[in-house]
Amino acid sequence: MEKGKLVKISYDGYVEENLFDTTNEETAKEQGIFNPNMVYGTVTVSAGEKMLIPGLDNAIMEMNVGEERELDLAAEEAFGKRDPSQVKIVPMKEFKKHNVNPIPGMPVNIDNKIGKVVSANGGRILVDFNHELAGKALKYKLKIEELVEAPEAIALEVAKLFIPRISEENLKITIDGENVTLDLPENTAFMQNLQMVKMGIANELIKRLEAKKVSFIDNFVKKTE
Repeated sequence: MEKGKLVKISYDGYVEENLFDTTNEETAKEQGIFNPNMVYGTVTVSAGEKMLIPGLDNAIMEMNVGEERELDLAAEEAFGKRDPSQVKIVPMKEFKKHNVNPIPGMPVNIDNKIGKVVSANGGRILVDFNHELAGKALKYKLKIEELVEAPEAIALEVAKLFIPRISEENLKITIDGENVTLDLPENTAFMQNLQMVKMGIANELIKRLEAKKVSFIDNFVKKTE
């Protein structure tokens, strides 16, 4: 696969023979890992551009559309080795600032770093900031489902990279020569960092479609009484 090409992939990820991640909603339900907040279905990635863990990223570069592989990934090819320096003592006052009572196993976000409480003894809270799968070998079933090539499809998939729940039904895309216009659904107006999202989409479309201008239309619909 050529580096930078947009491809749609599907996968199942296993740790110690247990499924922990999948793009298939039915499989997730059958295996008891369904998450209603997840968007299931194929995932679009840019080949070889580090959007995935190294083992998957490297495999995609060696594969063709329609090809399926089973991969055994060492920790270094997955979420990396465990780093003892990422297990840190956090003062209790940091939790009190947010009215949080830390208990072992609780996920926490401290200074934009995700971790998990290991122990809570008095004023000394031990937090592990390693990824929960760090140090573990993983197995994946990976398939390249489709190469995204049509300009309108590229524009849609790029938009979905930045706005995951957007779909073809609620995003209107118009390509007129070197001008690309995205007519956004009303709910995107309330997204955090919307201008940064638009800038990211525009930069990708200028690069991928050689567009000279990318425009966005925001919609605000009058509510009926």
